[in-house]
Amino acid sequence: MTRTARLSLAAFVCVFASGCITASTVIHVKPDGSGTIEQAVAMKAEAAEQLAAMASGFGGDSAKPDAAKGAVPELFSEKEMRDAATKYGDGVAFVSSKPIKTKELVGRSAIYSFTDITKVHINQKPPAPKDGMAPSSKSADDVAFKFAKQPGGSSLLTVVFPEPDLTKTKAEKKDDRPKTEKPDSQQLEMAKKMFDGLHISIDLDVAPGHIVKTNSPYVEGSKVTLLEMDFSALMTNDKLLSEVAEPGSIEEAKKLLQGVKGFKVNLDREVSVEFK
Repeated sequence: MTRTARLSLAAFVCVFASGCITASTVIHVKPDGSGTIEQAVAMKAEAAEQLAAMASGFGGDSAKPDAAKGAVPELFSEKEMRDAATKYGDGVAFVSSKPIKTKELVGRSAIYSFTDITKVHINQKPPAPKDGMAPSSKSADDVAFKFAKQPGGSSLLTVVFPEPDLTKTKAEKKDDRPKTEKPDSQQLEMAKKMFDGLHISIDLDVAPGHIVKTNSPYVEGSKVTLLEMDFSALMTNDKLLSEVAEPGSIEEAKKLLQGVKGFKVNLDREVSVEFK
């Protein structure tokens, strides 16, 4: 498959699956290891209409927007949000959800509760519309958690990021690709369409408690940012955009994007947060 074909396919998958998605996850943890997960997922209204038109073209008339009323199709139903609860781990329960509808965005937010943070797993990739909000099982991109009470009364939460797949080097991946020149302007435009509007964030919040210490550089009050990737920052960086267009994994993308404006990535395998 040529690079142009791969980018064309990626652009299609972006619109039909997770492109133009804004996905934010906030994990609220109490000193006893219980807490809640706030998950919000939205897509640009224009992209949602395109998604509905594409689905209609494949026979999904129910997804077609009501042109007379100018309605934008619902991307995530409350049923999907409810069904996603168990996919975050054992002991996770659906609490509530509400739609997100603005001029720019359409989607849904939900709150889940959990009794034991060590049984929770969070996928770093944004969920795709009609994909049940979360992976059906644990995946290689999942973040896991360890928890322990400390002798002084504080709680120690350790966030464990997935082990990067180093079985294939970047040089080997390049060897698999056709020997072509740098991507042309058309290919870069495809990549920009693929990433425009894609924003992912995962935060850990210990409020109303306070953080005693952490090895993360991304701290604001009681909140630690575990991951933030705002791909709109790449729209004017053609060189980096061409490198990130086809990452082997989200861990590989994080290495490429470390230090880039709009990106907060922890490259340490574990991030510890001690709090009271």
